[in-house]
Amino acid sequence: MSFTVSLLDDRVLFNGRFPLTRTRVALHDAEGRTFEIDHEVYRHGFAAAVLLYDPDRKVVLLVRQFRMAPWLADGTTEMLEVCAGMLDGDAPEAGARREALEETGVEARELVHAFDAFMSPGGITERISCFTAAYSPADRKHEGGGVDDDEHIEVVEMPFEEAMRLIALGGIRDAKTIALIYHARATGLI
Repeated sequence: MSFTVSLLDDRVLFNGRFPLTRTRVALHDAEGRTFEIDHEVYRHGFAAAVLLYDPDRKVVLLVRQFRMAPWLADGTTEMLEVCAGMLDGDAPEAGARREALEETGVEARELVHAFDAFMSPGGITERISCFTAAYSPADRKHEGGGVDDDEHIEVVEMPFEEAMRLIALGGIRDAKTIALIYHARATGLI
């Protein structure tokens, strides 16, 4: 299925950290039919994430923090995630390196691009470039924990198999983290 898309209307409903728009498009298919789609779209910027893993000790390094959206959705008060953040104009690899150092204190030396993913394509423009990076205890340059006033991050090192188990038990529910951990299993990183 292939479409040609025409923008019909794009109105900013709210302009906060990121704009929320009401966008209407016309989709034209190969058979000459036209369909209109009218949605609210949260124009979230691009981000990068990195799964830090120690292949010798078979552990992963994650962060635990409060996230407003899960709390609003079902009362979840903390999320266990890979380190990640907005690109802020950086290239994805540079953003991933920066976030790893800020959030976990690890200097990620060799990043390997795993995949890019739209996290909620039905209404959010956020695309996350996902990476993996091996690390060792010698790569820890500081304790981590983030640099922004609204970040309250706990760095959590755990066995890879425990992370797999936590996904199955609902202890890890962040999509980028689940995808990166499964990617590590599927590609034999750990």
